[in-house]
Amino acid sequence: MKTTNWRRVLGSLVYFIACFLIPIPSFAAVTCSVSATAITSVYDPTVATENISIGRVTVSCTRLATDANTFAYSINANNGVQPNGQTNRVQLGATTNRYNYELFRQTPYTNTNRWQAGATTRMSGTVSFGASLTGTDSKPFDLRIPGSQTVVTAGTYTDTVTITVLNSTATVTLNTNAFGVTVITTNSCQLSTPPGNINFTYTSFQAATSTANTTFRARCTSGLPYTLALDATSGTLLGLNYSLSLSSTSTTGTGVAQLFTITGNIVAGQAGTCATATCSDSQGRTITVTY
Repeated sequence: MKTTNWRRVLGSLVYFIACFLIPIPSFAAVTCSVSATAITSVYDPTVATENISIGRVTVSCTRLATDANTFAYSINANNGVQPNGQTNRVQLGATTNRYNYELFRQTPYTNTNRWQAGATTRMSGTVSFGASLTGTDSKPFDLRIPGSQTVVTAGTYTDTVTITVLNSTATVTLNTNAFGVTVITTNSCQLSTPPGNINFTYTSFQAATSTANTTFRARCTSGLPYTLALDATSGTLLGLNYSLSLSSTSTTGTGVAQLFTITGNIVAGQAGTCATATCSDSQGRTITVTY
């Protein structure tokens, strides 16, 4: 008659159960989401001054009662959907018209302070729960559009930036979201280089016409027709009649500075009214750009 060795079976069972009673390390159950305000900026690329808009990113987290009452995080930001290398760009619809911009965690606006996905450029912070199981932390960021960019067609330019919240060591991704960037440009013109003086030298009754000129540059939105006009094309200085003319009175903007010339003439044979060996006089003239 065969008997079962229960002691051996029982010993194996105890060992089997003991294997599953080994403590398993516990992991924090903190969950987080991230969001950022959409940014809309009105921008004039003909102006040399940079354009700064302020946004805000918010991290919202939930913990278990057994978790610590603070949670450190980091946030990556990508370069949008149409970057040029590491440079963010907004784009006009399906065209290739774009303007550069950058995101910064803080000033000054240097590469080391940009908001990106690198170990030294990601944003970081801490959510403090206190006695609560939920908590938030919010931080500002700056969107900088450099001034004096090549002026392309006016319109509404857009981009989408993706942000990702991670743990403090950036080893665990907690949530990903996106926010929109909108840059609105309007048709614009400026005298990027103003005209200088037109200096005549003239001797009474001289036999040849005296001619002098100056140049200036106008910078207008690409594709924008515009006109130029002087407030007067003639005048008198010291009894000498002079005339002024523009090299062009109408053209279409190209987004870069366009060169124009103002030419002045004092025709020959005039006496003038100078009663001394030499005389000087001046008049101011105004040039108007209309678009």
